[in-house]
Amino acid sequence: MGRSESEARGWELVGRGHECIEIDRMLDGARRGVSGALVLRGEAGMGKSALLSYAAATGRAAGMMVLGVTGVEWESDLAFAGLHGLLWPIVDELDGVPEPQRGPLAAALGLAPGEGRDRFLVSAAALSLLAAAAEFRPILCVVDDAQWLDLPSAGSLTFVARRLVAEGVAILFAAREGERRRFDAPGLDELAVGGLDRASAGLLLDHSASGAAPSVRERLLDEAAGNPLALLELPVALSDQQLAGEAPLPGALPMTSRLRASFSQRIDRLPAATRETLLIAAAEEAGELAVTLRAAAELELPQDALDPAEEIGLVRSDGAILSFRHPLVRSVVYETATLRQRQRTHAALATALEGADRAERAVWHRAMGALTQSEEVAAPLEASGESSVLRGGHASAANAFERAAALSETSSARARRLAAAAQAAWNAGQGDRATELIQRALPIADQPQRVWLLFMRGVIEGQSGWLLDGVATVRQGLAVSQDPSVTLQLLREGFAMASQAHAIEEATEFASRPADVTPSSEIDSFTQASLISSIAELSSEYERSRSSSAELVERAEGMDDPVCLIWASLAGARVGMRREALHHANRAVSYAREQGAMTTLPFSLQVQAAALIGESRLELAYASADEGWRLALDTAQLWAASWNLMRLVQIDALRGEEELAHAHHAELQALVSRSGAAAIGQHATRSLALLDMCLGRPDEALERLLAMMSTTQPGSHPLFLYGVPDTVETAARADRLDEVLPHADRFRRWAEEYRSPEALALLARCRGLIDESGAEEHFARAIELAPALSLFDAARSELLYGEWLRRQRRRIDARRYLRRALECFGRLGTAPWEARARVELRASGETARRRDPSTLDQLTPQELQIARLVASGKTNPEVAAQLFLSPRTIDYHLRKVYSKLDIASRGELAGIDLGEPVTA
Repeated sequence: MGRSESEARGWELVGRGHECIEIDRMLDGARRGVSGALVLRGEAGMGKSALLSYAAATGRAAGMMVLGVTGVEWESDLAFAGLHGLLWPIVDELDGVPEPQRGPLAAALGLAPGEGRDRFLVSAAALSLLAAAAEFRPILCVVDDAQWLDLPSAGSLTFVARRLVAEGVAILFAAREGERRRFDAPGLDELAVGGLDRASAGLLLDHSASGAAPSVRERLLDEAAGNPLALLELPVALSDQQLAGEAPLPGALPMTSRLRASFSQRIDRLPAATRETLLIAAAEEAGELAVTLRAAAELELPQDALDPAEEIGLVRSDGAILSFRHPLVRSVVYETATLRQRQRTHAALATALEGADRAERAVWHRAMGALTQSEEVAAPLEASGESSVLRGGHASAANAFERAAALSETSSARARRLAAAAQAAWNAGQGDRATELIQRALPIADQPQRVWLLFMRGVIEGQSGWLLDGVATVRQGLAVSQDPSVTLQLLREGFAMASQAHAIEEATEFASRPADVTPSSEIDSFTQASLISSIAELSSEYERSRSSSAELVERAEGMDDPVCLIWASLAGARVGMRREALHHANRAVSYAREQGAMTTLPFSLQVQAAALIGESRLELAYASADEGWRLALDTAQLWAASWNLMRLVQIDALRGEEELAHAHHAELQALVSRSGAAAIGQHATRSLALLDMCLGRPDEALERLLAMMSTTQPGSHPLFLYGVPDTVETAARADRLDEVLPHADRFRRWAEEYRSPEALALLARCRGLIDESGAEEHFARAIELAPALSLFDAARSELLYGEWLRRQRRRIDARRYLRRALECFGRLGTAPWEARARVELRASGETARRRDPSTLDQLTPQELQIARLVASGKTNPEVAAQLFLSPRTIDYHLRKVYSKLDIASRGELAGIDLGEPVTA
């Protein structure tokens, strides 16, 4: 039955023509500089590993550098172990990685001390490193058993794969289905590797069991169900009599179990020393033959013990690296060992790995080999977890802290380590696991630990579950908190969650309490002032609200904390300081990028998008929201994703992109229904209503707005500020003004008390629509106050006044206002409003030229981001570092920008009006 490994691999490709064509297409693209990624999915034995070998073969990958790594189940607790294995051959190219990313990646790979402050900085650096290495020749990365990669590595590699464009890098993943862990790769192309057809299966079986009796052949074909590994391996487990049909075959089992049984039988026939050494090799995650042999010597096993396994093809070695015939062989060896055998093996490996360069691996093996609770083992394991946190390996850190907790000798140490595990799990995006760890820690936690655990649980519940559940947990934390900083954080989170759930009474309560707290830092003081400003707004103390908001805007000038700058931007927007709001939003984005604050960056981008919308810079706003949405999805921040998605709906609607607006809205509603974040949903409702109105569906628009206004209170700015004027305008177009008069009167009382120029301008517009006898006076007042509004809203006032004048048969007077509105809507790219103004202007007796598409209309959101950053003087590597792309991808998009704008240089780009930079 003997056959070479290469022969087996070749036969495993029988019937895989389609899969090979797809792989060839991806490799050809990489050689042309077009990057790509593909995930091969299938059950064990379907030939995924053979397809990886096909891709990496000398003939197929000619001229390419091939990098490879295989996920190992019991290696999945080691942060960035997979990334280290894949990138190790190209670490000499680290100098080509931008400075902000280089240190975190070097730390993550264990090449330098320091902090991997966030796994996404490490991910961006991995992309930069691959791009730098691909400058010399195309690169193929093959990742086998991706479902067993450690989570930081899996996250980094999928992050990289989604951002590949023009680097000349191809990444091929193979992921086994049906295991307890799944390799999730949203956004990547996938290819299902299923069973072979009967004819191909027959060819493969005839190769592996040429002498099988016809009845045995048919039975094996039925049992294998097209599984190539089964067709190659099951006959090996049969005796000559069974193959000849002279002895009964074993009973039917599920295919994976049959394969495991087949390998198990071959392993069981090996000498005891060989089986023990195979177990060491299976537990030695890096495949280092020297380490395996040193551990074998610790257990007094002979150095040639692996020879029998190599002779029958279960393992192979190139003298330095030992690899298994198939990942299932490794699994069978490890899973069939007893607990005592595994512990003995891990203890031997811990001794074999002693040394500074392998200290973390040794710690893990020592922990897995521990028989009883031991502080001597738990303490270094906790230190290993802390090291993983510094490198951004939060999922691996959670595993280390949790295992250290189990080995702790005292309840206080156990509680501390469980709390650390919960924090790390939450930072890794594992909300359910973090919640379970918090539940285990709470009964044994001391008072400060308990407060922090409740804070974490409240944040998790609010951001990944139902908002009001988070509010309830925050209350529990506040009841026992004695630390000013933690108290203010609890109040801030409680206020934000209650506000977004439209639980105004509870939001008011949270915002009322900070005055009783003594701040212990500048950030504490700013947080306190932010909440005090918010309570003034909710309590209708409008003068105090305006003055305190203006003070916040001023105080923020000397701060570099992105969260504080977000609050400063919101405060500026609340009192009509739009330029200042944008300034601080820009600074929040800039500092979040510089600090690698990836959990904050999507929120910063959402606030930046809101401020840009307030300045009527819709193309730039769309680019910010689009980036924020994608980053939020990358980091599993559903709240931040919802806010950014709402901004996309808003701009889609203003532009008249109806299909896209409704698609984004449906996705948003799915997120909102899981959290109860009513405020986000209402913002999107307003956008769709305005789209309906402009597309000639005023009754549908009014129904949307009336439903929204029924739950909107005067203090819920800006929904109230804009919601009532929109409702009044829509009702006027639907000839249903009587239905909205109570809302209009409530808005009048509020605006007259609020007294901001913006509110008074909108009030004048509403009165012009409602009070026919005094309409001209009111509209004239609205135009006078229009500079307080955004360009878009000022143009709406011009349009409404022009429409009213035309209806009064004052067509010449109307043209002035309609023309200005048309020009503004055209410049902003708000197509439905432009069309409406054009119809009105034509009805006044004047025909306007259709505008040419503006410069910004021609560029995609990502192209616009890149063009603006390049125009501001940044180099391609600097732009790449900011946008988490590679320099080659920046160059690729920049060439498209030049082509669309019919220019040829960065100097010409700098001379085009692309809007002011959105950086600090």
